[in-house]
Amino acid sequence: MTSIVIVEDHPLVLEAVKQLFSGNERMTVVGEAHSGEIALDMIRDLKPDVVILDISLPDINGLDLCPLFLDVAPGTKVVFFSMHEEVSYIHRALSSGAIGYVLKSAPVSCLIAAVEHVRDGKYYLSPEVNQTVVKSFLGGEYDLGKAKGKLGPAPLPGGLSAREFQVLQLVLDGSTNKRIADLLCLSPKTIEKHRANIMEKAKSRTPMDLFRFAVKNKVIDPGCW
Repeated sequence: MTSIVIVEDHPLVLEAVKQLFSGNERMTVVGEAHSGEIALDMIRDLKPDVVILDISLPDINGLDLCPLFLDVAPGTKVVFFSMHEEVSYIHRALSSGAIGYVLKSAPVSCLIAAVEHVRDGKYYLSPEVNQTVVKSFLGGEYDLGKAKGKLGPAPLPGGLSAREFQVLQLVLDGSTNKRIADLLCLSPKTIEKHRANIMEKAKSRTPMDLFRFAVKNKVIDPGCW
């Protein structure tokens, strides 16, 4: 039996996804969360086979949550279930560690197929997403990996380390040092040091400077703020 946790803040969408799996004998929904913080505790405790994750959550961006899930539950597979079809979102989702991406406009059968695929460690993209990725590849928008022809990790701006980039994303989401420390299981002093390193590498003296750095390096989409 494949265990599933759904992370979705829209009640109607959440209920629809739950109903989709309610009659499936091979899959069961073991948890649901409407915020990132609740979801992280749930993933840490339940360690489900698959997480169905929305990008737009009220507290923490789903793209930032995905690597946190994989830190506390390395065996869990993540499928993004999103309304965003832009290639930048798809690229960031796969770079964050997810192996599935399904549009909310796709047929419901795609979500079931995604769970079946990722459970076995296989990538799954809904048909519209496949088209978007192929078009971006043909247009040269992203380097999809010279050796194996698949999405490579996005380069980190400003020489940031992977942990510093993770802290930066949480800072941009509005998280305090204490909250970031709790989420990453680090001490507040360590987070302070990471933030100081980020400000230095980004050549930023003020929060506005850091925001400009993030926009310039496409860490965030200003249109979503």
